[in-house]
Amino acid sequence: SAHNPQNYTSPPLSRPLSRKVPYLQVMPKADRFSVEYAKSSMATCRVCMAKIAKQSLRIGHTQSDLENDAALAETAATGKDEAKRLQAVAGATRWHHFECFPRMKGTKWMSAHLPESPKKLEGYSALQTGDKKQLEKLWKAILQSSQQTSGKRKAQEMTTDGAGKSKAKADKVAASRLSKLTSVQGVLKAGHFQKLQRLEGQLSLKTSAQLQAELAKNSQVRTGTKDELVQRVAEGRLLGALPCEHGQVHWSRLGGWFSCPGYFDKEAKVRKRCGFRSMKLQRLSWRE
Repeated sequence: SAHNPQNYTSPPLSRPLSRKVPYLQVMPKADRFSVEYAKSSMATCRVCMAKIAKQSLRIGHTQSDLENDAALAETAATGKDEAKRLQAVAGATRWHHFECFPRMKGTKWMSAHLPESPKKLEGYSALQTGDKKQLEKLWKAILQSSQQTSGKRKAQEMTTDGAGKSKAKADKVAASRLSKLTSVQGVLKAGHFQKLQRLEGQLSLKTSAQLQAELAKNSQVRTGTKDELVQRVAEGRLLGALPCEHGQVHWSRLGGWFSCPGYFDKEAKVRKRCGFRSMKLQRLSWRE
């Protein structure tokens, strides 16, 4: 890899904790969401991997299982260190920038797990009025975008009658609203940000297959929602391709950090971690 992964790659992931702690079971998870102003600048956004600035609005996601949590609490009460550690991990909240939250999971998952209103989020009542309104707009845009994706197959089967055209127009409006709410300048200069926004507008007219083909031509990550593909291609055209033989390097527009979350080793058939993180990385020329 261009960032010399041999210096960063750790051994394969350790064996499942369930082998080590037999009372852990695979159970359905309960999802909880919360919102607050960051108490410090220590937390890392789980989408872009950049730090979340103190006092900025952040959205949290916590997964828990009542039966396993109860078992962990009971065992932790006996003083076992491993159980205490697992109890802390099991209840940990994963934080996200307001702008990054829509990309936490796929649209289908978001539609199935998000509460119908952000007013149900823990911490909502403590927000300032302006932030409440922004959160409500974001929630509405996420859910509309999810409905747009789930109805794509039906829309493709529709004829180009008045109803079909109205649906297509509504879908574009929903996608545009979500894009405006989550588009940030970050470390980009004003001129670059304006060019990027124009590019994203033009690329949004392309199909996901066309965007993925251009990403493949430049050995870039090809998974994600269409909005993510549009952003990735736009950044590549403007700034250049991210160099990595595994094609997994990520760049955070908010913090300016380059990082690698790891990759799947096809020969060893295991996922390998990669601790690469840097503010500097030489990009490659982009091929359209």
